[in-house]
Amino acid sequence: MYSIDFSSSDEILSYIKSMSIYCVERGEKYINFRPTLLEDYFSADSVEGEYFSEGGYRSIRFEPSIEDLKYLRSFKFEDLTYRGTVEFRSVCTQPVRDIMASAAFHAGLMEKLPALTDLLDGDRVLYHRGYNASELRCLLNRREFPHFLRKSEITALALNVLDIASDGLRARGLHEEGYLAPLYQRAETLTSPALRMAEELENGRPLGELIADYAALS
Repeated sequence: MYSIDFSSSDEILSYIKSMSIYCVERGEKYINFRPTLLEDYFSADSVEGEYFSEGGYRSIRFEPSIEDLKYLRSFKFEDLTYRGTVEFRSVCTQPVRDIMASAAFHAGLMEKLPALTDLLDGDRVLYHRGYNASELRCLLNRREFPHFLRKSEITALALNVLDIASDGLRARGLHEEGYLAPLYQRAETLTSPALRMAEELENGRPLGELIADYAALS
C-alpha cells in the first residue's frame, strides 16, 4: 500500500501532516471544501465550504476541530474509513452491471491471502523487477502497454489471481464466484471499462450513450 516501510512514529506523523483534508460533517451537513494541507487547516480560524440542501449548494463557514481527523482520507489502495468500512480504491469506473465484481474479487482474496502472498512473492512476471506497486500502477494506467512486460504473461498472472479469488468465494459457500465473470473477460483481453470508454469517445460515440451503457443493469 505504501512505497516505503515506515520505521518510526515520526515518519508516520510527517506523512500524515503532508496530506490534505477536503470534507467534514457538522450535524447532518456533509461539507466539502477546497483540499487543504492539515497544518494549514488546523491553523485556520475558520474554513469556508459548501453543502447540498434543497436542490442546491449552500455556503457555510465552520471552525476546524481535532475530531475532523477522522474524515481524513489516505487515497491509498485500501482505506479504513471513519464509518468502520474498508474501501478498495482500485475499482473506479465500473459499469453498474459489474458493480459486485470488485467486492467479490476482494472478498475472495481475503479468504485466500496465504495463497495470494505465495503467488506474488514468487512472481517474476510483474513484481520483483525493480518497480514498487505504486510505480507499476502508474505504468499500467497508461494507454501504451509497458515495453518490458509480455501481455500473455500478464494475462496468465491475472487469471491465476482470479482463480485464487474464485477459490476463496467457493470456500465462503455463498455462490458468489459468478460475480467474477467480467474480470475474467478483462484479464483475457487486458482491457478495462475506463480504457473502453476512452477509446469509444475517441471514435465519436456520444457521451450520453456511454453513460446509458454504464448505467444499464444488464
